Amino acid sequence: MASKNMMKNTIALILAINLVFFGFTVAQPPPPPQAPVCPRDIQACVNVLRTSVILNAQTVSRCCTLVAGLNASVASVCLCNAVRISLLNILTITLRLNQVLGICRITPPAGFTCA
Repeated sequence: MASKNMMKNTIALILAINLVFFGFTVAQPPPPPQAPVCPRDIQACVNVLRTSVILNAQTVSRCCTLVAGLNASVASVCLCNAVRISLLNILTITLRLNQVLGICRITPPAGFTCA
């Protein structure tokens, strides 16, 4: 009889411990959302912008694909960085960025400048 009571107590203790640990795992809050970042393949976009004299939908399609799922402000910053890396002249940067944003159909936020 003692072994039956001990077995019942052991099973009850194991079930209680499992319920406690299950409660801890369910009670954890979800992780915070991560801030959107530029894709790592943006270097391919830099290479396209550096080698292309004339920008059109075919030459810029790789860049547009990379930033397609991003917010307009994040995509504008990513493309700004890509254009800024590939060119040194400030006037050319602004013109090229506006051209790339137009081809990708991205409307930058009001007051956005590529500095």
